[in-house]
Amino acid sequence: MVNIYLFIELLHSANAMATLDTIKALELANCKFANVVMLSDEKLVAQLDCKDSTDGDKAILNKIAKVEGVVQTNIVAVVRPTKG
Repeated sequence: MVNIYLFIELLHSANAMATLDTIKALELANCKFANVVMLSDEKLVAQLDCKDSTDGDKAILNKIAKVEGVVQTNIVAVVRPTKG
């Protein structure tokens, strides 16, 4: 499992709440959003949990990047949780 932390920037004309709802509703193979939060009218942050990093790549490039209103998606961190 990997946790991928994303910073998602939106177009000025995008409706942030509608885009957030669209992103939360995406069907992602082997991935799910732990959380998606609106920071401002043009910025979202999200935690995407995936079975492996390849699944995360596919989710980001093939699904999230194609959502209407999304102008840029930055990967802030990729974490492989360990059991302590």
